[in-house]
Amino acid sequence: MILQRLKSPSDRTNGILTLPDGGEIKTLERPWKDNEVGVSCIPAGFYKFMRDTHGRFQWFRILSVDGRTDIEIHEGSKPSHSEGCILMSKTDLNTLKWWCGDERTNYVVEIRDA
Repeated sequence: MILQRLKSPSDRTNGILTLPDGGEIKTLERPWKDNEVGVSCIPAGFYKFMRDTHGRFQWFRILSVDGRTDIEIHEGSKPSHSEGCILMSKTDLNTLKWWCGDERTNYVVEIRDA
């Protein structure tokens, strides 16, 4: 899967996550602030993620983000709903869960900057 970040206002990072079937999910992150914990989106790159049933939000956890911990994909509609996580609607989370619901599997997402 690919998360393409879009040109965005200075207070946020909008994006589109493309699913294996070509479907698209809108995403929202905090703006880039040099990977500062709690206020910045994570760096672009390749990441493994997995279904998470034990974390704070219990949707998805992104693994091995340099300099960061507890990065999740969860529900939210404003940058303030995130401390560096990737946000989307509950409907879109359920769609992603349909594609990536196996708790024993690590999935891969490529995050690309605008």
